[in-house]
Amino acid sequence: MQPIRSGTVFEPPGPGDPPLIGGYRVLARIGEGRTGRVHLGTTQSGRPLAIKVIRDRFAGDAAFRRRFKQEIAGAQRARGPYLARVVDGHAEGQLPWVAAEYVAGPTLEDAVAEVGPLPVPAVRALVAAIAEALRSLHEADLVHGDLRPSNILLAAGGPRLTDFGSLEHPTTPAGEVFALGNVALYAATGHGKFPRPFHFDPTDFSGCPDELRGLIERCLAPEPDDRPEPAAIIAELEEGPPGPDWLPAEISALLPAYEPGAPPEAVPEAVREVAPKPQDDVPAQPEAGERVRLTKPDVPNVPAPAPARQQVRPNFAVPLPPEQHFPPAGPPATIPNGPPIMGSYRNDLAIALAIGGGAFGILVLVLMFAFLL
Repeated sequence: MQPIRSGTVFEPPGPGDPPLIGGYRVLARIGEGRTGRVHLGTTQSGRPLAIKVIRDRFAGDAAFRRRFKQEIAGAQRARGPYLARVVDGHAEGQLPWVAAEYVAGPTLEDAVAEVGPLPVPAVRALVAAIAEALRSLHEADLVHGDLRPSNILLAAGGPRLTDFGSLEHPTTPAGEVFALGNVALYAATGHGKFPRPFHFDPTDFSGCPDELRGLIERCLAPEPDDRPEPAAIIAELEEGPPGPDWLPAEISALLPAYEPGAPPEAVPEAVREVAPKPQDDVPAQPEAGERVRLTKPDVPNVPAPAPARQQVRPNFAVPLPPEQHFPPAGPPATIPNGPPIMGSYRNDLAIALAIGGGAFGILVLVLMFAFLL
């Protein structure tokens, strides 16, 4: 197992953690959420992944599994520069799971809890990027379902929205704009409300910078029709892509601890996979030179039964025995019409003996007659 470097935010795998999930090697624990535990995993080429395994109490809910299956399929369709791309997942089997690209950075919740609220320029860049992520989802007829600071990752290249929600209560695009307003308020002040399902609640704007308050108030409007759409938020902020210094220095100093380090060695074949993936699956959009698999949703995620008997492959390296040569056969014998005979050889011998015996008798008679004379 790959050792966990000192000074990182990862924890070593626990006794109950599987060594493999869906064909991907498990390296460490990243954290835990409401619906499951997140592991740091890797492809065979060393590409890091964040793999979320659903908790038993949700995995046993058939309705949850149906929603989870739909969310995996939807997340794989979604494309956007600020979405953590989902590359694989499976809703069936004992351990439902989903794998997304790993983002090396803290959540917005953890960053604010550790270093305090973000400066106004960082909040503007954050809100514009997440609004772009929501626009990408909504244009694909999707919603995130659980937009909150714990599902936003802060990386050097910009924020990433991750972890589609699996909520018991569906939301709407307008509901997600309301959630974005709360995210912006939390980033700017360190406090905010994130109810389930999303609904209007009196909000504390204390400490909110004046440059941000107007936009946040419109996002938190009681009536959904009064809230701006993501495209309008992007246009109002007029923010370009986040630059390399978009994060404050205090948060940038946290990023090295989230780097996963060197890829591990290959997984020994003897390691049994606890959460296997069907063998006929192919992952979406692999990196150049990388072969990965995407789960077929309708195939159960269960191990194949052991064969009743050992299957033996033919060994084509073993030479064949030397060829034996036989003289060519003569023309086939013809059997004449009439009674069956024993064979032509015995028949000719009998005739010769009869002729020879008659001739011998005649010779004896001639000799006796000559002697008497």
